Amino acid sequence: MKYVKPRKQSGKGRYFWNSLNKPIDKFKNSCYLSIDRSVEMKGMLSKREMVLGVATKLFAAKGFDGASVRKIAEEAGLSVAGMFHYFSTKEEILFDIMMVFLDEGLRGLKRICESEKPSIERLKEVCKFFSEYFAGHQDELTILSNEGKSLSPEHKQIFKRKQRQYLDIVRSLLRELHEEGLLKEIDQTVLAFLFFGMVLWTSRWYNPQGIVNPTELGEIISEVFLRGVLKGG
Repeated sequence: MKYVKPRKQSGKGRYFWNSLNKPIDKFKNSCYLSIDRSVEMKGMLSKREMVLGVATKLFAAKGFDGASVRKIAEEAGLSVAGMFHYFSTKEEILFDIMMVFLDEGLRGLKRICESEKPSIERLKEVCKFFSEYFAGHQDELTILSNEGKSLSPEHKQIFKRKQRQYLDIVRSLLRELHEEGLLKEIDQTVLAFLFFGMVLWTSRWYNPQGIVNPTELGEIISEVFLRGVLKGG
């Protein structure tokens, strides 16, 4: 597997992982990375997608603070005033990027966990799904990991609630396995955190164009995780 130097983190980094442990008070499709500026796009939604696609790349590469509003607008082919016809603030752009990514992943997770398949098969599919999904959206994952601190207080609460949904669904699946006598005697909350820590960290080193493709990576992570937590593994 080809080693890729980890991206420089902005701020404390790994915000997605760290904030899951904090108490809580009170995502559109995932096509943004593939948007081609040479394609003529019409209508408000298309312009929004253009801005989100450009901002995703810039926020991942430069950090939220390092990516200027002027640069985002310029790369999207808009004036600054024109861009703010679609978004009220730069922070709203960041929030939309995060929500699109989280909602798409949450739909995939729910689809797997709500199926009628045996619990072990569902856990295998969850491992593979997240490995492939995260590997295919490394810019969004970098933003998710680093830029939660840049959200407004109101948006941070929404962000945390989304994160908690992920944790609760995976933890519920692990508890189901425990009740069936298939899981080792390990706290299911700890296991859920370990799972997300393992798949989230792929944004720091994994190269989708390397010798291991995202599907193969999912199979590897599934094998490693399942052998570690299931009885007889």
